[in-house]
Amino acid sequence: MTLQLARHPRRHAAILPSVGALAVITAVVLANGWSLLSSEPELAPMDALARLDALQGESLPSTALAAAGTPESAARSDARGPALTGAANAGPIRVTAPLPSGPDSDPLHPTVGPTNRVSRLWTVQSGESLSEALAHLHIRGTARDAVIRAYETVRNPTKIQAGWQVWGQFATSGLIDDGELVRLVVAPQSGQGLTVEPQGSAYVAREGGLPGTLVRQALRCGIVGTLEDSLRRCGETEELVPMVASLLADRLVEPIEPRTGDELRLVMDKLVDGTAPVRYHHIAALEYRTTHTTITALWFDSEHDTSGYYDPKGASVERLFLRQPLRTARTTSQFGMRLHPVLHRTLAHYGVDYGAPRGTPVWSVGEGHLISARRAGAAGNLVRVKHDEQYMTEYMHLQRFAPGLKPGERVAKGQVIGYVGSTGRSTGPHLHFGAKHEGRYIDPNGLPDVAKPGVTAREKGDFAAKSRELLGLLESLGRTPGASGT
Repeated sequence: MTLQLARHPRRHAAILPSVGALAVITAVVLANGWSLLSSEPELAPMDALARLDALQGESLPSTALAAAGTPESAARSDARGPALTGAANAGPIRVTAPLPSGPDSDPLHPTVGPTNRVSRLWTVQSGESLSEALAHLHIRGTARDAVIRAYETVRNPTKIQAGWQVWGQFATSGLIDDGELVRLVVAPQSGQGLTVEPQGSAYVAREGGLPGTLVRQALRCGIVGTLEDSLRRCGETEELVPMVASLLADRLVEPIEPRTGDELRLVMDKLVDGTAPVRYHHIAALEYRTTHTTITALWFDSEHDTSGYYDPKGASVERLFLRQPLRTARTTSQFGMRLHPVLHRTLAHYGVDYGAPRGTPVWSVGEGHLISARRAGAAGNLVRVKHDEQYMTEYMHLQRFAPGLKPGERVAKGQVIGYVGSTGRSTGPHLHFGAKHEGRYIDPNGLPDVAKPGVTAREKGDFAAKSRELLGLLESLGRTPGASGT
């Protein structure tokens, strides 16, 4: 009897933890149930442009341009950046507008598939092959082999380069093999891409084509700190930075150095796939405002080889030649007499050497026509561009030429013509940049620092119509607090 009485307390003690555990479980279940009941419903789907605007912090309709410059929108502050007086105090403002109508309004000929298709995008990394890039899109096995075979019929797949973008569109979201590949585009950093599409039981490749929809967008962005920091704060990606920096520092006759408190306005043509910008295609207009002045550059695509940036009156604001053939580089050897680093003799150096990493893009400093792109002994891989009857430029020791270069074809100012290397008689990767005036070598730093000719008389009417549209988009962004234009 005593033994039974002694066991009863232990029996009750064993039951108590079970009751406590049950209470905890019940509380968790009730909490989860309440969370599910009170959670917000899934957002309704939006079209591509609405989703793009929502991601960038604006919800302006594509046709409501008049509403963009309202005092309410101009007064909105950017919570991601510090509050400053003047132009930088205004948050980023965007206007999405349809591209101009006409046969030249869509130079990329984009294609848009059904909205239920799945898109994937990959940027090729250094040293990656086309096969490895396709794997990132989940294209493997027999589908990968068939795509590469089709690609080989048009281009050499071993020539794919870092920075290129590979875009795939699929009928389903499946990750096995190709997920029913509908279209694949391999796009270089400039120029058209190559499109691979199914045809029957195989794939065929053709030149041209880029993914997505081309849209025109105006942006108002206050400068706070560096240009790169400012554009990122205003919702743009790093791919836009070199385009704007080159325009401000290299193309304009009067270079601009961004400073905190200034304001930058852009009209850009973007290629967009769903919610993701695929590429910045072009800067159609730029307006840079300080407390003292306003500089406006409007792009005019002429039919007579005078395309460029002009002010609202049609006078060119663009230099005849860029200031240098690379975006960033250090000068390692100047024009004139020097001790040759290989021959160890004092010889004339007919150019300027720029040290830069192997593979750095090299661009033509001016408009012209390609004379040659060939191997040339001690000069290594050499490109020559003739700009007019007076000037010619040379680019030596290139690692490789840009694809598609053909003698006699027109070369645009800023067009990539090759990549820094160390071919020929060279001690390391660099670019030798030379210039001739009327057949005689000159210091490339002495290329004329003058503006291009203005809009011709016969194109004044066309320029006025196109510039009116660009100026309207810039004005629709509203007034700038604390800034006055001239």
